[in-house]
Amino acid sequence: MSSQTAVSAELEQFRRQIDWRDKTSFAHAREIHKPYGELDAILKWCKSEITQEWRWQMVDMSSARNPGRYIFYFDSERDYLAFCLKWA
Repeated sequence: MSSQTAVSAELEQFRRQIDWRDKTSFAHAREIHKPYGELDAILKWCKSEITQEWRWQMVDMSSARNPGRYIFYFDSERDYLAFCLKWA
């Protein structure tokens, strides 16, 4: 087996271990901009209210001067719409 094939196999195994999914595998995505300190409340809400798989991505970190830019990904339309109504 070539070293490139071995690396690819190891990477795929690692992705499965951490339950990695590409953002394009989710049915819905929503970008939000929130000021410093608000992300924790959003993540707490998602952990308690979202019923199916979801992920989030930090695009730009928030600071005292600029809001953070985040993208949330959802499998369920219900979860996506609830998130949009609550946080968008």
